[in-house]
Amino acid sequence: MNFERAKSIILIILVGTSIFLTWSIWTYEPEYDPFEQSSEFIKIKSDVQIVSDVIKPVSILFHGNGQHFQTSSPVEINEMENEFLQWRFSGLKEVSVKRLQRKFDDFVHEDGSIEIEFSDDIPISLYKTVLNIRDKEVPEFSFDRIIIKQKDIGGNESAVYFVSYDKEKVYQGLVDSKKLRNFMDSFYWGSYNKHPEYVAETINSKRTLFVPENPVEINKLEYYIDSLDIGNLKNALFSFPKFVRQESVSVGEEYTDGTRLMTVNKENYLISYINPAQKSKVFDSSSDLLQKSIDFINDHAGWENNNYRFAYMSENEQRVVFRLFVNGYPTFNESGMTEIEQIWGKEEIYSYERPYFSLDSVLPSVGSTKTLQSGIEVINQLKSKDNIDFKSVEDISIGYKLKKSLDSKLVTLVTLEPTWYYRIGDKWFIVPFDEDTGGDQSGLE
Repeated sequence: MNFERAKSIILIILVGTSIFLTWSIWTYEPEYDPFEQSSEFIKIKSDVQIVSDVIKPVSILFHGNGQHFQTSSPVEINEMENEFLQWRFSGLKEVSVKRLQRKFDDFVHEDGSIEIEFSDDIPISLYKTVLNIRDKEVPEFSFDRIIIKQKDIGGNESAVYFVSYDKEKVYQGLVDSKKLRNFMDSFYWGSYNKHPEYVAETINSKRTLFVPENPVEINKLEYYIDSLDIGNLKNALFSFPKFVRQESVSVGEEYTDGTRLMTVNKENYLISYINPAQKSKVFDSSSDLLQKSIDFINDHAGWENNNYRFAYMSENEQRVVFRLFVNGYPTFNESGMTEIEQIWGKEEIYSYERPYFSLDSVLPSVGSTKTLQSGIEVINQLKSKDNIDFKSVEDISIGYKLKKSLDSKLVTLVTLEPTWYYRIGDKWFIVPFDEDTGGDQSGLE
């Protein structure tokens, strides 16, 4: 074989090899592990909220020298939380109020005590993930307030009480007495009488409420709003989003895969989702129900600037409600624009209703301060109305009424109007004053 022929053969081999490698690259199809589609939703990146972010006190009551003071300041509540979440609890057990030789209401609102109040009963089996509890086994109970009493602090360890007001149940845990003394020095003796004074009102034989003695000044607020990504919500709620059909309807849009239905109400910025196949209910414990409700919203970035708080739970209905809070006050809207509501089915979410906007930037407003009636006037007004069963009232609170509007550039605004509310059961109502047009008597869940 001469040299020229050898070069030709080598060149042919190199060209052939090059063609083969090019073809291999163009036609290569890598093997991936099968993608397991979640049966509930696609998880997307989110700012995860933990139990202590969502389950927070709504107010703090101070009782002393026959007087009562209250604060709903988020700053003060956070300061208190930072303290009691560092305590080490032990010896959790039920205690009998009768054995303590006092009436239940007297025990709860006793002079020299601090009441840390929550919106609704919280299962200790969930909240123990927040508290530092040394017990290996913790009794099953729920509570809606934590109470620290000055007179019960003594020795090396002293009692802190977990109370369910509706069930009239009291449990206690023991905490280092030095920490409790420091807590009372900082928050009770140091600040209790710096807050507005409240008066006690006996509603019925089992309930006393506290309302401000004097008129209350509170700012009216206006915000621009941002919209959440509808695509993210669709991907979160449907197992196979690419098979979802979209249709225009009078209120906005509908999305369906033939079973599930998601309606987008563009007028009120609301999402309504239902999965009829999940209607049959398997009853989870209240702890599991609340935890999976928090996790569900975490998994599709649904907390909207972290302004939502746990508000209400019904184990029988498998229903959980989170409410928008602004500057420590709950917000309300008759269309549901301030609530995230979940109802759970046998395996997945059965019903899900929520806003798809978040409060963006607050607007400066001239003359925005509003003076609300005193709590005493509120009580008298409720008593004077024949269509209100005063003895059934379970709570009275200042809140914001959310109203939607457009500015001169047709940008959507929401106004938060300070308003008095009262609650019967799980429904909130506007207190109807004479200058109102009869008051809004529709239930605001």
